[in-house]
Amino acid sequence: MRSNRPMPVRRALMLAALVSGAGAASAGVIRHDVDDSLYQSFAQESQFDAVGLLLLNGGSTTCSGTLIGENWVLTAAHCVDEGTTNAQWVTSTAFGTAAEIFLHPDWIENDFTGGNDIALIRLTAPVTTVQAASLFWGSNEIGQMGRSVGYGRTGTGFQGDVINDGAKRAGTNMIDVFGTAQGWDADILLTDFDNPIDTSDSIWGDDTPTDLEMQVGAGDSGGALFVDDGHGGIAIAGVTTFIASVDGNSNAGYGDISAYTRVSSYLPWIEKVSGIPSPGVMLVLLGGAGMARRRRSV
Repeated sequence: MRSNRPMPVRRALMLAALVSGAGAASAGVIRHDVDDSLYQSFAQESQFDAVGLLLLNGGSTTCSGTLIGENWVLTAAHCVDEGTTNAQWVTSTAFGTAAEIFLHPDWIENDFTGGNDIALIRLTAPVTTVQAASLFWGSNEIGQMGRSVGYGRTGTGFQGDVINDGAKRAGTNMIDVFGTAQGWDADILLTDFDNPIDTSDSIWGDDTPTDLEMQVGAGDSGGALFVDDGHGGIAIAGVTTFIASVDGNSNAGYGDISAYTRVSSYLPWIEKVSGIPSPGVMLVLLGGAGMARRRRSV
């Protein structure tokens, strides 16, 4: 077994955003040697109920988003920046409509490696049928096993994200390094998609994949990366932002990289916008009447 080796990838990288076109509502590229039903059943666990599908511009594009308060959904800025006219957040038991969208003030459109790819959506009415997810307030994300959940395209590590089948999936991956390992923003968390039969596809860390190793795919943008919260539960440590490849084909296949915005770095901004002050303490934040059809950076 190869020892851990957090080192930069010296081959050219290709990046891909993870917004999907209409109809793309499945999630996560999986191991070729693990039954897909295990990923689907994992996603149905109640701990992931707060992760929902974002229908943007009438459903012409899709992303993912996570309820973090009765009126608040956390997602990626690139999902809801310029060109977004309306958004709905949907799960099997809940529905919410965007009243207002808040982009992080330092987000620069299409500058994925520069960080700040994070946004908040205020809903028109509180969601009471789903337990909001907690935010991770620690600083020890590296080396933890993350649980990635979203509504993106699927397939196996040999195929990439080629299938749209409407299923919600969740999988696991070790959080290997910060974005600085690639010369990117320090507030990005990175994982690699280990191949169980070819260790050369592993970039950092142990080359043995987790039992439910998964790579994010198109449409997973804005979804959640959970870690243990240190108190017997889980909390959101990352927001899915982009794929990077070292083989020139960012199709979410083996050897590709999943990138997540590091939530702990943006807690002051989240509190400023939403009023959510600490993990497990979710305020009921009621907005004013009517929908504000605008987006703001705060």
